[in-house]
Amino acid sequence: MQGHSGGLVCAPELCVRGSLTSTRILLDCGATAHKFTNKQHFLTYVNSINEFVTVGGHNHTPVAGQGSVCFSAVLPNGRLNITLHEVLHIPYLGVNQISLGALHHQGVSVKSSDNGLVLSREGEELFQAFFTGSTGIFYHVQYAPLESGMAYLASSPLSMHLWHCQLGHLSPQTINAMLG
Repeated sequence: MQGHSGGLVCAPELCVRGSLTSTRILLDCGATAHKFTNKQHFLTYVNSINEFVTVGGHNHTPVAGQGSVCFSAVLPNGRLNITLHEVLHIPYLGVNQISLGALHHQGVSVKSSDNGLVLSREGEELFQAFFTGSTGIFYHVQYAPLESGMAYLASSPLSMHLWHCQLGHLSPQTINAMLG
């Protein structure tokens, strides 16, 4: 499917709808767009009319809608909420898929690790995906379920720095200098 850039936004961000407790998220090296199966996962949503995607190279599958999906990535030092934009809602898909190609177009880089892949942008680790299976194209994304009706706020050193700068607060370096 052309025209889907797979927009990406990182925390600090509130994720308040849906729950990913029942399905897996796979990082797909061959997909051209992000695809999620359950409409409840979407934060924003627009219905699609007469839109189809090719799945598995040959099956034309209907696209029910498009919008934004948020998940909480599990990292070694905590969690980071990730919001994917331009996600296709495909109810008949077996699993949720994040497109590595769409992420690459958003400036996300990939580094190989002992167990799989580490995805980052501008030096900030976004999420990890671990290889499973024999096909060589699917990696399981490490995430924590978002509980329905609950909000999570995550930050990282980079986003905390931006927070301080944008609100005119002291930078972490200035605070450390004052303490030292």
